[in-house]
Amino acid sequence: MKWQQQIGWQIRSFLYTHLRTRHGRFVLCGLLVGLCYFPVWLGSLTVAAFQGSAGLPLVTAAVALGLYELWKRRQELSLLTASNEDQFLGHALIVSGAILFPFCRAAVWSQALLWLLVLSGIACSSWGIKFFQRYALVVLLILISVYPKPGLMARILWKTFTPPNLLENFMAWSGTQTLKMMGQPAEVTGNIVSLPDGSVEVAWGCNGFNMAFTMAAAGLILGLFLQQSWIRTSTMMLIGILLALIFNIPRIVLLAFASVYWGQEAFDFWHGPMGGQLFTGVLFTIYYYAVMGFINQTSRKVLS
Repeated sequence: MKWQQQIGWQIRSFLYTHLRTRHGRFVLCGLLVGLCYFPVWLGSLTVAAFQGSAGLPLVTAAVALGLYELWKRRQELSLLTASNEDQFLGHALIVSGAILFPFCRAAVWSQALLWLLVLSGIACSSWGIKFFQRYALVVLLILISVYPKPGLMARILWKTFTPPNLLENFMAWSGTQTLKMMGQPAEVTGNIVSLPDGSVEVAWGCNGFNMAFTMAAAGLILGLFLQQSWIRTSTMMLIGILLALIFNIPRIVLLAFASVYWGQEAFDFWHGPMGGQLFTGVLFTIYYYAVMGFINQTSRKVLS
């Protein structure tokens, strides 16, 4: 009960302090938007987790790391002041987001965009525009975490700037070559892998892009958490992408066997959340040891 009373006292103190000032009331208005968006954000992450996505731990880690960075620099932030122009701009962003939010709840992305607008307004009115330049790491982590489906935006960009079915065709070809090395008479046509008794299509969900994006995000967060240089962090992200694409090839082979020879029930299992999570667990384990080996090796080179 003591910790509950302490939390209640801190909440009342926080509300009382912010209600006393004009700027504080704007901040509370913005936080109310966040309170309305939070169930949608958490619900989307939870549903995606049950569908086999690794977004929940990654986005949660990004939020935790971002809040930790803010807490660690709380003394520096207390010294920052926003100019009258910055406060006016920040308050305008908060009010705009708060007014539009009730009318833009049909889609998650629109709510996320308005919440990002409100967060930007709170930061701008509290610490000034210079906050975004001085604390780019925190801004990046918030950008990663504010939308519960960051992979969707990456998918849109990928499809915009690459030929149709580029990755699907490559994965189908790679899976076919693997099947041939196993002695199977497999053929490939576009993104279709064909065996004598049937065929399987490598659609978007099976091309490895989502997992590659997840591993890249994991490498970024891990690199920031371990305070690695940008070169090392970029290398960790690249390792994750390559491992995800390599691991996707045996998954395609397994799905081809399940679809053609093992029946619909086996295919549904390996194509569904449970089978996907098994591959994800093995992939994350190997990725962790690969990255730790890379960090230890490069650290020894620096010391020597």
